[in-house]
Amino acid sequence: MSSQPREKNRRKSGSGRGRGLSSWEKTAIPVILILVIWGAYSFSQNTHGTSISQSSSTAMSTSSQSGAPDFTLPVVDANGLTGQQVSLSSFRGKVVLLEFMEPWCPHCQNMAPALESLYKQFGSQNVVFISVAGPWQGATSDDTAKFVHDYGSSWTYVYDSSGSTMSMYGVTGTPTFFVIGKDGSIVTTLQGELTYDTLASVLTQVSG
Repeated sequence: MSSQPREKNRRKSGSGRGRGLSSWEKTAIPVILILVIWGAYSFSQNTHGTSISQSSSTAMSTSSQSGAPDFTLPVVDANGLTGQQVSLSSFRGKVVLLEFMEPWCPHCQNMAPALESLYKQFGSQNVVFISVAGPWQGATSDDTAKFVHDYGSSWTYVYDSSGSTMSMYGVTGTPTFFVIGKDGSIVTTLQGELTYDTLASVLTQVSG
């Protein structure tokens, strides 16, 4: 007879498991959700202006022959903004090596001598070199001018003051290269610090 009350009590105690969230859980869950959302937002904001490349690795992908978005940006030389502008579409009929870079990026700095050698080799073969410098981490046109001066770069640099051209091309790190064919299509995209031979091989194939 004594076992029946105990069984009844167990059923009563078990019924408490179906009650609502405790006050602690009601407080903790919104806090956790806020932290998750903030973390995702912070990650998305930090993708620009970071160097995704490593000197020991390269990444390469081939596009589906999509057209390269046109842009018009101010030209920068070793003395600063020149007052001139360059439009990508003006080079239709020529192969274009389009670099997206930041003057503070160490991998862009390491690439400068190789790009100068490539320019001297392919510039006379109807290949146009354009470097688009972005504004991430506060980089200015004067910073770009100093980069051109320090590395003695001979090809065309333009300054993307709003970062809109970088965004239009989906650039999330520097350096990023687009090889554009004579018909204006993006033939190849390359990311990271690359060797002279890698870029030379691609330019030879596209311009040949």
